[in-house]
Formats: sequence, structure tokens, C-alpha cells
Amino acid sequence: MSHGNPSQLLPSELIDRCIGSKIWVIMKGDKELVGTLRGFDVYVNMVLEDVTE
Repeated sequence: MSHGNPSQLLPSELIDRCIGSKIWVIMKGDKELVGTLRGFDVYVNMVLEDVTE
């Protein structure tokens, strides 16, 4: 795991740091979701809670 400047984090490290935080997801087709990130896998499938579209 890298330590130091947040701009040097790997994408998976950044997502891991966001677990438990409210995130805004912009999907293909202009769909947007806002919810609390509960987890993700190696393919970046995400588990969100309390989601609004």
C-alpha cells in the first residue's frame, strides 16, 4: 500500500478509503447514483446502501 500523497494512491486504495462514505457514481447512459459505499470487489462491482438515483 502506498503512503503519502493521496494523488499517488492506486484506484483500489482510493475506493477502499471511501468505504463507509457517501459517494456519487456516474454511470454510462447518464445514470447517476448517490449512496453509502459498503464494499467492492476486484472488478469494482460496488455495494451501496441508502441509494438515490
